[in-house]
Amino acid sequence: MNETSRRIDRATFQPGDYGRVMHADGTAQWWLRSSNGAWTALPHQRVIENDDGTITLQYVT
Repeated sequence: MNETSRRIDRATFQPGDYGRVMHADGTAQWWLRSSNGAWTALPHQRVIENDDGTITLQYVT
């Protein structure tokens, strides 16, 4: 039997579970809070800011 794994195309995070640092050159570095409370820098910039205060990450596969 051949099992295939599902790939997530996007994920949405609530306020308080993400942050953003704006650099002097105008670029943004996004951060996510992991399940253990540690912050992780996102390696990509495909972040969509939603009207309800959440953000959605789009994964390029």
